[in-house]
Amino acid sequence: MDGEGGNRRRALPRHSVVGICVNPRKATMLVSVIIPLYNTEKYIGACLASVLSQTHRELDVIVVDDGSTDGGAAIAEGIADERIRVDRGANRGGAAARNRGLALAKGEIVAFLDADDLWYPEKLSEQISVLESDRGVVAVGAVFQYLSGNGRRLLGRAGQDARDPDSRERLQRGQLMPFPFNSSLIAWTDTVRAAGGFDESLPVVEDLDLMTRLALAGSIATVMRPLGAYRVHSNSLSARHHAKMMMLMRFVEKRATARLEGRSAPDLESFVSSYRLTRAQRRQDGAARRFRDAGLLVMERRYVKASALCAAALVARPSYTLRRIAMRLSVRRTPSAVAHGAN
Repeated sequence: MDGEGGNRRRALPRHSVVGICVNPRKATMLVSVIIPLYNTEKYIGACLASVLSQTHRELDVIVVDDGSTDGGAAIAEGIADERIRVDRGANRGGAAARNRGLALAKGEIVAFLDADDLWYPEKLSEQISVLESDRGVVAVGAVFQYLSGNGRRLLGRAGQDARDPDSRERLQRGQLMPFPFNSSLIAWTDTVRAAGGFDESLPVVEDLDLMTRLALAGSIATVMRPLGAYRVHSNSLSARHHAKMMMLMRFVEKRATARLEGRSAPDLESFVSSYRLTRAQRRQDGAARRFRDAGLLVMERRYVKASALCAAALVARPSYTLRRIAMRLSVRRTPSAVAHGAN
């Protein structure tokens, strides 16, 4: 995917910071922040404020309006900061909007952020340090906390230490997503372009698909501290279309595995036409849905109903549910600040 303008660096304003040694290259590295916007007028102001509050100041903020019918694009255009530009277009979906932003990106690093999510001030700075410290790392995510629709911080967080020896292969096969991709990830722009960007035929799971291809290019790291907040909606696309999401996840895994093993990959149409769930898959999907709903209830402090759903998930798929619980707990216990998805 070709960019418009290539890599470009601008002079960083001088700041007097006592006791902090700043890497000049890191400080002047331009980061293109791609924000797809579709009818999120309620949240875009706070989202952009969190980006402009980053301690890393060299930003190229691209808001891609995906055919919104509300005033979100106008709010973005009204912010008096020359680092923000708004690109308006017809509604084509989040993957197409991110690809449009990727084509417009000027920075040597690209970062993705959904318009209803937030970053904490040190987010980019900490991730860039990881990306710069090891040239074998091509992308960096982070732990994210959860927010309710009205902005209240909820219990729980998302992010996984993926340093175990088989992590890279699991990433390459589409079996692992160690952090909230679309609002957490930063990566070398050229690497994302070389990987082909987002597959626009895969709604909901385009992030998982891109992760499989990035993992072929190098290591994936996770900063194991909360660096942002992910807004949880009970009526999100993944919640409303859970069965479709699970089907597409299996397609991504099958295609990625075929690619890794040098076999011809199935096309989406033939996969969908022949798709049939086994009994074990139905039980796992049911357990996954119950566990997800239990997590939402826990975040809302509705513990009794959450316990009932978690118990139902345990009955349906004990090993799956226990593994998911362990993953959630490991975020709080991980002593290391950075976890690599490949060794």
